[in-house]
Amino acid sequence: MDEELAQQYGYRDSYAAGGLLFCSGQLGVDTDGHVPKDPARQFELAFAALETLLARHGLGPADIVDLTSFHVHYPLHMEAFMRSKAAFMGGATCCWTAVGVTALGYPDALAEIKTIARLGNNAG
Repeated sequence: MDEELAQQYGYRDSYAAGGLLFCSGQLGVDTDGHVPKDPARQFELAFAALETLLARHGLGPADIVDLTSFHVHYPLHMEAFMRSKAAFMGGATCCWTAVGVTALGYPDALAEIKTIARLGNNAG
């Protein structure tokens, strides 16, 4: 997590409580901090960021119980998003809500993905 963001905005990329891990929205940003113009690449990067965040806590896609995605220009890029989501989830399923929005907090971002995952043996 970027400590500058934490201090400037009171931001945390994740928070564990009650046997669950709440993950802030992940965006498709490359290592240089740029948002690719290609929607499919953005979605791949967003899911890669989520995978990295979950892995820090010893978790993976199968531990996700709820996923919320926010989409600019919904439903324009949903086919590409669904391909990236399916590749990331690897057959695992969870509750999912897709929300159309007019803009996100990062210029040119087309989607943001936030999740809730279960920690440890907190299976339901």
